[in-house]
Amino acid sequence: MSNVIATHLKSTYELISCTFPEGINTESYFPLLALLESEMSDHNLAETIAYYTKRNYSEILNDIYAVKSTSIPSTKAINKVKTRLLACGYEEWLNEE
Repeated sequence: MSNVIATHLKSTYELISCTFPEGINTESYFPLLALLESEMSDHNLAETIAYYTKRNYSEILNDIYAVKSTSIPSTKAINKVKTRLLACGYEEWLNEE
């Protein structure tokens, strides 16, 4: 893993950092992956989350695959995370080129 986040992932990293300044808690982790995986590639999401959490990229990528199949979070949990993201500029992030 690089010591510097890729330029094209910087806004995603900043969004996550603002939303989870103390780190991504267990309750929010899978809902966050489920929400963001629909907006970006699995690999870019895994790279960003791995950089932020200092966890292994491959483990994150497997977790992203899991939220699509075996560990699908509830709509309520996803909406809770979405509300937090909105307070940190999620709408603007969605509208980026």
